[in-house]
Amino acid sequence: MLNRITLVMAALLIGAVPAAAQDQWGASFSLTPSWQTGPGVKQLFTADRIDMQGSEFRVGFVRGQEVSDEWGLSFVRMTIAKDSSLDKNVAACNRGSCGTFLRTIAPTRLTGIEAHRFEVLKTWRDRYQLGTVGAVGVAWLRGQIYKRTASVESDVESFDTKAGELFPPSTSIMPLLRIEIAGSAVVTQGLKVRASGGFSMPGYHRFNLTLIYLIPRR
Repeated sequence: MLNRITLVMAALLIGAVPAAAQDQWGASFSLTPSWQTGPGVKQLFTADRIDMQGSEFRVGFVRGQEVSDEWGLSFVRMTIAKDSSLDKNVAACNRGSCGTFLRTIAPTRLTGIEAHRFEVLKTWRDRYQLGTVGAVGVAWLRGQIYKRTASVESDVESFDTKAGELFPPSTSIMPLLRIEIAGSAVVTQGLKVRASGGFSMPGYHRFNLTLIYLIPRR
């Protein structure tokens, strides 16, 4: 899985690298006050039920123009809030009677890297933009969670384990995938602000705010 993610990231960056001479380097800071899981996410976790929420921030570098497309690479730190839960192997049971039940007992963290590209769909007055943000990356789960396993014979086993158990396909590494609708505006020369929302593995961003500063050309 990690090799596939790396290949996708490389393809995204290769597609973004050809830049016009007037493109500028810059820095970005992004904050998501709240995200939560929603329809379709449980299949990615091979879970029967999932209820997670948290917050997120990113910091990194970008290359692009004030009123054109942009690409970049960011460090990502995502928090999964306390008491977020995931249930699996419970399809044939009443809730709680059998299956595996995972719950965060303290905020759990995902840290990793992400490559993104902002594509402009429409520009107004050389200042306002409507577009899409697409991103891929990889992150590592860190922290401890509570795990409870119950069989149909009522045998129960409970213990603390690593947070990687939340993502059974790898038990440590989680792919990052983001597809959002975004609107941006040039605040002043070199400074842009962008608001976006949409799907962002492992959930959905209600609202994401990004500040971008492009270093003036000399």
